[in-house]
This record gives sequence, structure tokens and C-alpha cells, in this order.
Amino acid sequence: MNTKNNTFDLHLISENSHFIGHTFSSYFLINDNEHANYLPNTNNINIFIGSNNSGKSRFMRELIKMEEWYFSAKFINKVLLYNNLIKDLYSLYQHNIERYYKLEDFQFDYKSLINTDLEIISTKSKISSFPDLYTNNKIITFLKEISNSLPQKITVKKIFIPTLRTAHSLINTTDKKIEEDFFQQTILKNYKFKLDIHKVQIFTGLHLYKEILNARNSTKDKRVRFESFEKFISENFFNRKTVDIVAEYNFDSNSRGENSSNNIIIHIDGEADRKLYELGDGIQALILLMFPIFMAEEGAYIFIDEPEINLHPGIQRLFLDQISNNKTLREKNLKYFISTHSNHFLDLTIKKDSVSIYSFSQRKNQNGNYKQFEIRNINQGDNSILKEIGVNNSSVFLANCSIWVEGVSDRNYIKAFLKAYIDDTSNKAEILKEDIDFAFFEYAGSNIDHYIFEPLSSETEEDIKKNINALALNNKIFLVADSDNASGETLKATRLNKLKENLNIKTNILTNIREIENILPTDIWTEAIDFYCNSSLIRKNEVEATDKIKKSLNKIKPEDYKKKYIGEFLNDLRNDVGKDGKEYFINKSVYKTNNSIPGTLVNKRGLSELVLDKNISWDIYKKSKEIVNLTTSIYKFIKENKI
Repeated sequence: MNTKNNTFDLHLISENSHFIGHTFSSYFLINDNEHANYLPNTNNINIFIGSNNSGKSRFMRELIKMEEWYFSAKFINKVLLYNNLIKDLYSLYQHNIERYYKLEDFQFDYKSLINTDLEIISTKSKISSFPDLYTNNKIITFLKEISNSLPQKITVKKIFIPTLRTAHSLINTTDKKIEEDFFQQTILKNYKFKLDIHKVQIFTGLHLYKEILNARNSTKDKRVRFESFEKFISENFFNRKTVDIVAEYNFDSNSRGENSSNNIIIHIDGEADRKLYELGDGIQALILLMFPIFMAEEGAYIFIDEPEINLHPGIQRLFLDQISNNKTLREKNLKYFISTHSNHFLDLTIKKDSVSIYSFSQRKNQNGNYKQFEIRNINQGDNSILKEIGVNNSSVFLANCSIWVEGVSDRNYIKAFLKAYIDDTSNKAEILKEDIDFAFFEYAGSNIDHYIFEPLSSETEEDIKKNINALALNNKIFLVADSDNASGETLKATRLNKLKENLNIKTNILTNIREIENILPTDIWTEAIDFYCNSSLIRKNEVEATDKIKKSLNKIKPEDYKKKYIGEFLNDLRNDVGKDGKEYFINKSVYKTNNSIPGTLVNKRGLSELVLDKNISWDIYKKSKEIVNLTTSIYKFIKENKI
């Protein structure tokens, strides 16, 4: 059921549809025998993934046709818990009740509660006749909670971006542009959409010229949306140069019915104008996706079928990053339903709080035929689907160079540092695109990890080194490693130095520190109070508690612990901050201890994700010379290898 924060169950309503055959009867939630009546845990971004013929695109089209949209939070779960409780109580007091009512008279079918609470009122009346039931506090509580969490109906503005789409204009045999949207007509016929009933805008790209022409000559709010779209193109493809996208129009020619010169022109400051079709297929494909999203009204629901078409994995990352993090788009509170075959989408989103992922697969019906589909809501940490579709770190072969880091926490910190460095205009840095200009590779647990850290036979050591060098033939490598206080004569240092012999491999050892968290300046630990402190004590008096911790951070400085485990810093900080009553402000559970000696963090990943999500400015990061040296070295390395 609904177990995630900020997610809602979507009720699959088909009873009132004007479209005969509009149904979800072929779809089943995992391990359910009754067809799906709701989609659990819908989120800001909802990704449907599965192999061919798994039913994911059809399910999305059925959602588009759904005319009545109801959402609820934990409502279905509460109804089921109530029904189980009333069943137990009915069995207990059956001799007093069965003369008047059956068990079913007290139980709810949650579908019947969607439009009204009359059934709840009626059930309360029946229960009030039996003190054994009415005096049960759990029953009364459940009825109140169910009444307060009834599904809410919302009006949905729908935009559908189908697989049948193009940025190219279609030209007929007389060299004229075809004005009619044949793609839309095909979709309407094949999938039985009815625009007047289903209230959906279908964007195929064939009318992109008209859309741009109208946007530039429309009301202020639409022009502002279009300018945001131009800014997105500028920042991500043309190094922040001013970009104007114009629908070229000649009034006289068009009056004579001559429309072949009606082109979309991209003007980049300081460069020659380009026609849209002269840009790469990848940029055109992304424009097709992002234009209707930027132009969408607030609160719109965007349905996209296979957004990965013509998109390099790095551009797929850019697309997902924009719909997840772009400030303009987030403020519009858009919702996305995306059907995809791309393992990259799964790889990039499986750990995001704003994303729900649904795996679709065929299942046999009672006759043994594959005519049913099963939906599995994948929670964070469920890696089975990763294995099913074979996700791996293939991006290291597709990007221009790769950054090798020991684990995910190192990756998150470096991403945060790079983003802050690039966003700071004083650095005059180019925007770098992950999985295109560079890719991360986490080597913890791999043979590379064994090579760096473990004693090996000379034969095994040489074999692994050859494999690393083979990878480096096709990909320039920047390898980051903590020193772990290792001296220059240690096994780790010796082997890293051997890798430097390959000109395609650049190594960066964070010297004189124990682990990467040691380079974080004091301000970061102030930002991360939520991570290592007792949240209940902080909530009780946030201002006083925060001031107390800040004062202690002026005395207990992280830079004095660079060669020690971060737990030693936090332990000393904990003792200095002290207690509120019997409880310490800082949780001892956030760092490991061995024989009472503090060690590394328990949840290194959690802290790194918090730092990444905070969007901390470069002004704070640059207080650490180690962060400055690491970030500028990586930026320079990526820039040198950028094509």
C-alpha cells in the first residue's frame, strides 16, 4: 500500500467512461487475484518500465482516457485494516448480531466510498445499535480516519507525447509543408482517443512551428514560459550564450499559399543562424520533449511514451535532471507518467524520493494464456528489476572520460562540488553533462578495488592492471582515492603510482586525510545538523539547539581531524554540545565505535546525499583547499577531454 512520504494512491476509475472497452481489467498488482483498482504510491514522476508487450504503454493510454481522477493517501490500507478488525469482532459477538446484520453489512468496498460518505454514515448507525462494537475505540478511530481520508477528485490537464513524433516538417510532392497533423489523426484512430471527451493535448511535433510562432506572439505568461525554454537550451547546449528560437514567417509568401520557407530558426549569440533540422538528432529529440513541458500550464499531467527515442544516455540524464530539479518546472507542480524501455531511466531514478517506478510484465490467466499484465511498484532497494533488464555501468564507455571513485558517497560529493563550481559565475566554467562529457564509475567491490587495497599474487596483480589499462585505451580515466593515512610506501600507494604509468589514467590521492568526509568545511556540518543530531531535541527548540551546535563547531573544528576517522570529530563535538536533560543532542549511533574508539560514519551515503540535495554554494566549498584542488583538477580533466 501507500508506504512512501508524499505519494498518493491513484484510483483506476472506468465505470463512467464513454469509451467502450476502457478498462483496467487486464492489469493486476503483484500477487493479487483481483484486477487492479488503484495504482499505489504515485509520485511527481512515475516511470513504467518493462520489456516489449508488457502492457506499460497501453496502461498509460488507459490513464489518459480516464475521465475522473481520484487520489487518496493510505485510504485503501485503512479500509482493509478496518474490514479485518470488524471481521474479528463480528466473529466474537456473532450470536448478538447475526439476527439483524450480516458481516458484509459492516464492511466497506472502498470503490463505493469514492463519490460519497453515505455508506460510512449508514455503517456508523448500524454499529451504534451494538454496544460491543460501538464502545470499541479502534472501530471508532478507523471510521473517523476513513471519513477524513476519502479520495479527492481533481481536474487533470493532460498532455500526451507519443512515440509517433518528429521535429521535421512533412513536405508534399509540390514542395509545400503539410499543415495537417497526420500523426495525431493516426493516434486518435488507432488508440480510440476522443479529444472532446478525454480532454488531452497530443503533441507530435508536426505543429512545433505553429506552437513556437504562437508562443512568441502570445500573452505575457506564455512568452515567459517560452523564454524559460530558450534559457534551458542556452544553458545546456550553447554554453549560456543568448539563444532565440524563431518561427520564420513571411506574410506575403504565406498569403500566396507558399509556406516552404516557414522554418524554425535557432539564433545563437555570436554564431551563424541554424535551422532546427540542422541541429543533431539528439537535441531535436530533446526539444520535442522539453518544449511542451516548459509550455505546459501549472499542474498539468505529462504522459510520455518512450522519451529515450534518439536520446544518448547522457541526454536522458539531462532530461530526467530537468524534470526533477529545474526550478521553473518544479514551481509548476507538474506530474509525469513515463513509459520506457531504457535501463538508464531506471538506473538514474531508482533512488530519487520524487520518483515511483513500476515494473510491468506479462502473466498467464487461468487458461494459461498470456493475456494479463502484472504491475510491481519497485521500492528503493529492490534491485531485482535491475537484474531483469541488465542495468550496468555502460555509460563509462559512452562518455568522453570517466571519474573513478571508491563508492557512491565519493560520487555524490564530487557531483555536489562540480555543480557548485560550475554554477558560480565567477569561475566562468562551462556546463558539463554527465554521461556525455564524463561518467562516474564506482570501483568498490570490483577487481580494481582488490588491486588497490589487497595483497595479491604477482600474476593476479598484473592481470588486473592489464584490464585497467585496456579500459583506459578507449576512455580517459581520473581515479580518486582516499589516502586512509597511507604512507608513500604502502601497497595502496605503490599500486596507484603504477597506474600513473598509463598516460590515459590520472590519479588523485586525497593525501593527509583519512576519508573524503574529512575535507568538508565547518559550514557543511552546520548544514547537516539534521543528519547527525537527535531530531526530537532539535524540533523542541530549533533556534537554541542550532546556536549551541554552531558555538561548539567554532571550537571543535573538522580541519583538526583530517587524519582521524570522522567519528572522532563527531564524538568530541557530541561531548562539547552536551545534553538536554538526559539525552545528547548528537546521536552516537551515526558513527561506528570499536572498543569505545570512534570510527567512520555508519551511513556515509546518507550524508553525501544530503549534501548533494542541499545545493550548497561554491563560496562555502571553497573554504576547503582540498575541495578546491580536487574540483578544479576534475573540471580541468573533463574539459581537456571534452569533444
